[in-house]
Formats: sequence, structure tokens, C-alpha cells
Amino acid sequence: MPGQSKTGANAVADGSVVRTSASRTARHLFLTGLALIPLAAINPWGFHFHHYLIHAMTMPRPAIAEWAPLWDADNRLQLLNFAMSLLPLALILRRTGFWRLPGLLIVVATALAALKSNRFLPFYAVAFVSYLPGAFSGIPIGRDLRRGWSRYQTAICFVLATATIALGIKSIPSEPWRLRIASHPLPWQGTHLIYPTGAVEYLADNGFVGNVLVPYDWGSYVMWKLGPSVRISFDSRYEVAYPTWRMEEDDRFYDARPGWQEILSKYPTDVVLVRSDLKIVSPLKELPGWTIVYSDPQFIIFAKSGTGLPRVFLDHPAAEGIFP
Repeated sequence: MPGQSKTGANAVADGSVVRTSASRTARHLFLTGLALIPLAAINPWGFHFHHYLIHAMTMPRPAIAEWAPLWDADNRLQLLNFAMSLLPLALILRRTGFWRLPGLLIVVATALAALKSNRFLPFYAVAFVSYLPGAFSGIPIGRDLRRGWSRYQTAICFVLATATIALGIKSIPSEPWRLRIASHPLPWQGTHLIYPTGAVEYLADNGFVGNVLVPYDWGSYVMWKLGPSVRISFDSRYEVAYPTWRMEEDDRFYDARPGWQEILSKYPTDVVLVRSDLKIVSPLKELPGWTIVYSDPQFIIFAKSGTGLPRVFLDHPAAEGIFP
């Protein structure tokens, strides 16, 4: 037994056990990944699904903020957090060596994907917390932090619990337990998406049945609340449900670029949902055969002649939406 323990200790010390274990784990994952490629073809589209995945992961989405790279101006905070996460990774690699960190390839791959698009940040976060904490606790600074945690655990837990209670009390006025759908900008929420709750309620109250030309951001909401009697022109499923050039058409129409009128004649449209600050508002007001039937400070509905929809004009923001 002593000899076996010594052999095991020496194996760990010279890294042979670590290398063998990591090799077996990597081989297992590699073979599993290879097997998943043909297995993923068991679907109604066969291997065309693989083509879609490659296309969806590599296609440009310049108009969608969540697909922007981390170095984009709006993602500076995420970029700072990402850069800070690389520090413990660098410390671990310096102590253990490049190839001795289990899951390193997964961490690196998800890090590069996150750098290219902040949409992939959650995947990097999962890989980070899955592989790095254990490895970090094995290097000197990690062991020091563990000793510090053991020594001051009670005090740290008290501070965190107190902060949690204080933040919980502070959040009570905003009623976080309510699932609200914002109909107008909320100053204390910063930059956030708003939804055409009043416009959708107007169409529902008047029993509207037909086709709605709607921007990318609100198509899913309109479909959720009014479908299937109301059909939409576009929604945020994007390339999953629509040809990619539909986004260009959507942008051309709502930016009132040359050729925007062709969209109305190309697709059967009964009403057009517009945010009040979009460029298309003024041209639509001048377009014969179209009339404003609903407006609030954030959204406008233009209806084609003959729809029979009544006119409703609000000088105040619409009420917040109800979930579900």
C-alpha cells in the first residue's frame, strides 16, 4: 500500500496521471462529437440542417445588437468583464502548462465565439465556471483564497446576506414580482425594448383579422397576442423562418429608402405598425389610400382604405402589457 501510494503521488507530481486522464476525457468528447454529426441529420431536413447551422452561425447581423462583437461601442462593459475573466485563466496556464488544463479547448473556443459576438457570452460563462474554479484552487493564489474564505467565511456570508436583503427591500417599489411588458421607456430601467401593447390591444378589441406589416422587434409579440387570425410580415426568428433578405426589405421600408413602396404592393398588407420616431411615418402620411387609425406617443397604426377600423388617438402612453 505505501508503495502504491508513493507511485500514485509521483504520477501526480510528474503530471502523468493528469495527462492520461485529460487524454481519456478529450478522446471521449471527441468521439462523442463525431458521432453527433450524423445523428443530428435525423430530422425532417436531413443534412440540410448542418448547412443551416453553419450559415446561421457565420452570417452577418449588423442591425442586431446582441450579435455585435464585444469591441462594439455598446458592449464595453461586457468587454471589460471578459478581459478580467482572462486573468485567472492566464494564472492557471502559467502554473499548470497549456495542455494540462481540462476543458481548455472548450474554454478557448467559447471565448473566441464570445469575442466575435456577445450572443455567445453565456456559453463562455458556462465553460468558465465548469472548468476554471477547480483548476484555480490548485494554484498558490487559489489556495490562498480558499484559506481566506475558510477564515472569514462567517463575516463574508453576513455581508452578502445583508447586501441581498438591502437590495431586496430597495427593489420593492418597482414590484419585481410583476411580469410587466413595457409600453414606454422607463427611466430607471435604462435602455430597454418597448412593445406596442396599446396598438395590439386596439386591434384585438376591434376584432381585426388580416395581415400586419410589422418591424423585426415586435413581430413575435404581435403574433403571440393576435395569432392565428392576424398574420405578420416578419419577426425575430429571422433566418430560422424567413429568407435572410427579408431583413433588408424590412430595413428599407421602415427607413423609407428608395423602393419602400414596393414592399406594400409585394406583400398583401392591411395595416402597418410603426414606431412614431421611424422615418417611414412622414411618407406614409402622404401615401394615398392609407390612414392613421391608432396612435399613442410611441406607436402608430396605418390602415388601408376599407378596413373599417375606428380612429383612436391617445395623448398618453398605453398601459403596460399583461403576461401571459
